[in-house]
Amino acid sequence: MSRRPATSTINGMHDHVDHETRHSAGDALCTHRHVPAYAALVLEGGYVEASADGPVECTPGTLVLHPRYHAHGNRFGRRGARVANLALPAGTEPAVLQVLRVPDRAEAGEVFLRGAQHLHALILASNGARSMSLQGWQVEFLHDLQYNDEPIARIARRAGVSDEHASRMFLRTHGMSPQSLRRELRGRQALSLLAGEASLADIAARSGFADQSHLTRSVRAMTGLPPGRLRRQINCVQDAEPAPMR
Repeated sequence: MSRRPATSTINGMHDHVDHETRHSAGDALCTHRHVPAYAALVLEGGYVEASADGPVECTPGTLVLHPRYHAHGNRFGRRGARVANLALPAGTEPAVLQVLRVPDRAEAGEVFLRGAQHLHALILASNGARSMSLQGWQVEFLHDLQYNDEPIARIARRAGVSDEHASRMFLRTHGMSPQSLRRELRGRQALSLLAGEASLADIAARSGFADQSHLTRSVRAMTGLPPGRLRRQINCVQDAEPAPMR
């Protein structure tokens, strides 16, 4: 029996992160989105996390730092998994997904028990983990998906695959269909630009949205907030003193 993260929920939006989750062998979580930035430490078993960042193999000792509003799905292996999770304090949130390997899994587990304020030293002591590789055509496909408005079928043909094959592959490696992945990539670009001073109309154009209304709908779907309100929230976080990490 798996115990899924408690949530408010691409399938749902999670606004709370449990301290620990357990998942059965062969279990799977469809693509879902977490509101808070959080750290996940694999204590036992393993899984593959699929997101717009690509597939991440999470084995015991893997530490994954998720940015706010990160959407991903999980496929658990034959041993299931036990995972420790901690929401990250404001001011310590990563801008992008980070995947690390901790030097000592047992010691890292103790750090998680003591709380997020103790994570900083663990993160500094950890090493970068090697990412799972994509097929060559997928890299070109992803670029075209984000930066031009051509139909999916045309992008697939240029990459030398059928649109059906592309859909199957991206559902497996990224947890989303190409069309959903296009929205996610453009939405992420918009979220990163909201931290700056560009106008909403300029952000919409630079992120690949048809207009500001399209941007607003997409950002609201990702975060539950319209872009203007989200920008004010981001600015408040940036202006706040970072929480000390001891």
